Amino acid sequence: MNRPSARVGAAALLVGLAPTSGLAQGFGVFEHGTCAMGRAGTGVAAPCGDGSAIFFNPAGLAAIDRLTLTGGLTLIQATGSFTDDLLAERTGLDNSPIPVPHVFAAYPLHDRVTAGLGLFVPYGLSTNWPADFDGRFNGYDNALQSIYIQPTVAFRPIDIIQIGGGLDVVIGSVKLTQRLDLSEFEAVPGITFGQLGVPFHTDFADATLETHGATGVTGNFGVIIAPHDRFSIGFRYLGKTTLEYEGDATFDPIATGIVLPPGNPLAAALGLDPAQSLPLDLVLNGADLFSPGAPLEDQTVHTRITMPDQIVVGFALRPAESFTLLFDYQRVNWSTFDVLSVDFENTLTPDREVIENYEDTDGFRFGVDIEVSPRWDVRAGYLWHEGAAPPQTVTPLLPEGTRNELTIGFGWRISDAFTTDVAYQYIRQDDRRGRVTEGPPGQAPTVDLNSGLYTFKGHLVGFTVTWRP
Repeated sequence: MNRPSARVGAAALLVGLAPTSGLAQGFGVFEHGTCAMGRAGTGVAAPCGDGSAIFFNPAGLAAIDRLTLTGGLTLIQATGSFTDDLLAERTGLDNSPIPVPHVFAAYPLHDRVTAGLGLFVPYGLSTNWPADFDGRFNGYDNALQSIYIQPTVAFRPIDIIQIGGGLDVVIGSVKLTQRLDLSEFEAVPGITFGQLGVPFHTDFADATLETHGATGVTGNFGVIIAPHDRFSIGFRYLGKTTLEYEGDATFDPIATGIVLPPGNPLAAALGLDPAQSLPLDLVLNGADLFSPGAPLEDQTVHTRITMPDQIVVGFALRPAESFTLLFDYQRVNWSTFDVLSVDFENTLTPDREVIENYEDTDGFRFGVDIEVSPRWDVRAGYLWHEGAAPPQTVTPLLPEGTRNELTIGFGWRISDAFTTDVAYQYIRQDDRRGRVTEGPPGQAPTVDLNSGLYTFKGHLVGFTVTWRP
């Protein structure tokens, strides 16, 4: 029996890897300290004193005057849906709460020099859709984790200036799960199963990519200038880094249950009796498409993703001793992420380039921090941020867009040594039109493929404990 060709469908694997990387504001994470989270992430000009300055502005570490150990967790619950234009059917996200940790340690080496070490996850999260969702061929169970480990040093050359910086070692992993559509595969050279009558979006295989241990190096640098004890300005730059991913692509067959009627051209092409109906699964199993050396064999995959650089500037004003107003402007250079290349080990499986054309984004953050008593602080904030994905690249893997977010938080100084902080953040994202399918390989995506409306909301709860012995 001659083998059907698998070239077209195999190329579809990993078509959605780019969005799962978290390379968009929708899946960037900024909640790496519950004190700062309560005031909408503001802090580049006046970081919290819990060590989270290692992320928000390394220069702020210079203000820490004793050993400070901080650990915490932010739980992120994302909700959303896709409603298609044709049938108005709504499919909801199936995400579980996602824990995002942060750990910081700081120690003054001198009255003007402080060293620290931080661990945080600025790019990550996941998207999980039901396995019967139309967008499952783009990706339905996906996750990314990019852990930043940052040793940091800050110093104060003169009383009004603080300078700090750190080297970030980045460790990344990716998981992508998607279905392969039999209608896109070639039954014989030049003829797809779709042309033989196989319905569009016929599940044929479950494809999974998992990578671990991708590493990169970048840096985080900041400056704070305080010309007056009630006013300060700050600047922070987090550099970009490219992670080289290598992982395993695995393929598990799924029975179609399809029987082609008598007279179908595939039977003749395979040398079978054209007068007989043809069970398609029998043909596919006999083709050994998943065996070693075949296009859908388990194999190694290589790709690379650039984590973009960030620039944040802001100011802090204290009109009263116990009252601080904060403002930050954030720029994220997502335009560094324009094309994703995917390289398969098996030469029978075509490599793929995915065009994303992401756009740089601007964000504005406003926060307030009030000391209501010697033991209690109250915080609140608002932030607005653009989405990075242009209209033609809004997919199930990244249905993101412009966001409005509100925060509230509380700090409790339990004793001179222990402080605990809690915060809540609500995300309201603008609805966006998007797609659930990909265009032909090699062609740039277009809004003509958009076929429905994505909605997205999020609820975040953060908790941090700080110990200063």
